[in-house]
Amino acid sequence: MSDWDFLHEMRDLGYSPDEIADAAGSGAAPWEWAYIEKQEIKSEWEQLKNLRDTGQISREEFKKRKSQLFS
Repeated sequence: MSDWDFLHEMRDLGYSPDEIADAAGSGAAPWEWAYIEKQEIKSEWEQLKNLRDTGQISREEFKKRKSQLFS
């Protein structure tokens, strides 16, 4: 089974050619985006905590970035 089989699955599920082309360009199926976004936020949160813990940003900057990240 190929990494790109999801494109055939999308066709079978009735996605439009434009939606399939977008998925081919991104390398991800539409139903994977929620998980990808969650993982990106998790990674950004870990980086932000690291900046705070190492003193690279102030407490106020941490709070500002935290509210932007989770808004």
